[in-house]
Amino acid sequence: MKKKLFICGISALMVGMVSCNSQKKDTKSSDTEVVTTADNSQNSLDWDGFYSGILPCADCGGIQTSLELLKDGTYELKQVYWGKDDNSFYSFGNLTWNKEGNTITIGEDESVMKFQVGENALTMLDKEGNKITGDLADNYILAKVDMNLVEKYWKLTELFGEAVVTPENGKEAHMILKKEGNRVNGNSGCNSFSGTYTLKPGNRIYFSKVASTMMMCINMDTEKKMHQVLETADNYVVNGDTLVLNKARMAPLARFEAVYMK
Repeated sequence: MKKKLFICGISALMVGMVSCNSQKKDTKSSDTEVVTTADNSQNSLDWDGFYSGILPCADCGGIQTSLELLKDGTYELKQVYWGKDDNSFYSFGNLTWNKEGNTITIGEDESVMKFQVGENALTMLDKEGNKITGDLADNYILAKVDMNLVEKYWKLTELFGEAVVTPENGKEAHMILKKEGNRVNGNSGCNSFSGTYTLKPGNRIYFSKVASTMMMCINMDTEKKMHQVLETADNYVVNGDTLVLNKARMAPLARFEAVYMK
C-alpha cells in the first residue's frame, strides 16, 4: 500500500513539473516581441519606372531630365541643358536608400543627387537631403511617366465637342508623345509640328516650344483649333486607347484614339 502511494506521489510530482515547464514556456513565448517593418516608400510604393521633368537651371533655359529607376536597384539618368553647347549628361549605376526608406541617392561626388520618393513622383532634395524651398520649389519634381500615354500614334477624333473628319487626300491630324526627351511631334491637319511636353503629378501636362511648318491648306480650321488645344491644355486622361486633353475641369478640349500598325 505504501509502495502504491509512493508511486502515485512520484507520478503527481512529474505531472506537476511538466505542467509548470509548459506554463513557463508559454509565458516566455507570450512575452516575445514581434518586430514588424513599417510601411515606407521603398516597400509600399511602385517606385520603379520612368520619371521626367524640367529642372531649374541658373545659367540655361532648363534641364530636361529623364530618370529611370529599375527594380534591381539600378538607375539611368539623362539630362539636357537647354541653351548650352556642351549640353548633355548621362550616368548610370546603383541607387541607395536611406534607412527610413523614403529617399534615394544616385551619382557620386559632385554629381550626387537625392530624391524623396512619393506616389508617382520624385522630389529633388539639396545635397544635405533637405527639401528645396522658394518660388521654384514645385519645379524640382519629376513625374512618373504613364507608359499608356507615350510612344503611341494618337489620332485626333474630336475638337471642342465636334467630330474631326480627315478630308479625302488630306493629312490626318495626330500626335506622338516620345518617352525620351519629352518630345511631341505630329500633324495638325495641314502642317507638321514638334515641341516639348512636361508632365507633373496628378496627370497634369503642359506643351511648350511648339513650332510647325508654314504650308497653306484649303481648310485651316482643324489646325488652328489643335494649336489652341496645345496652348491651353493642362491635364489629361488616358482610358485604354482613348486620350483626352482638358483645361482644368472644363469640357474636354480634344479627344484622340490610339492607332496601331497592322
